[in-house]
Amino acid sequence: MKVTLQQIDRGNEEVIIRYRQMTEYLAGIVEYLEGKSEKLAGTKDGQQFLINVQDILYLESVDGATYFYTKSEVYRTGHTLALFETLYAREGFFRCSKSVMLNIYRIKRLKSMAGNRIDAMMDNGEHIVISRRYAGELRSILREEA
Repeated sequence: MKVTLQQIDRGNEEVIIRYRQMTEYLAGIVEYLEGKSEKLAGTKDGQQFLINVQDILYLESVDGATYFYTKSEVYRTGHTLALFETLYAREGFFRCSKSVMLNIYRIKRLKSMAGNRIDAMMDNGEHIVISRRYAGELRSILREEA
C-alpha cells in the first residue's frame, strides 16, 4: 500500500483512500479515521474506564483474571483472552502465547530469538515474547500486511 503525506498551511485536513476492493483491513482504517473505534470497559482502582481498543498494546491472563495494557496504564477486564480473540482478531490482535495477546499495530520492533521465538518491543518499550508455537503465524500475518 502506498502512503502519501502532504502538509498544508490552511484548510481542512483530508484523507483520501483509493482502493480496488474494500477489505476488512481498509474498513477498519475508515472506522478509525471516522472515530468509530470500539471501546472496552476496564477497571482500575475501583473505577471503570472506557478505553479505545486501538490504544491497547497487549492483554495478559494472570491467575484467572485478564488485564489489558495501554502505553502507561493497566486495567482489568471481564473479557477472557478467548473471547477477545474472537471479537478483535480483525482489529490486529494476535495470540502470541497461552496467556498473552498483542496488538500487532502497536509493535515498534521485532527481533528473532533462539528457539524460533520472537521478541516484540511494544510502543511503550515493553518486551513481549512470541512463543515458537505462534511465531510462524505472526510471520504469515506480517507478510500479508506488507
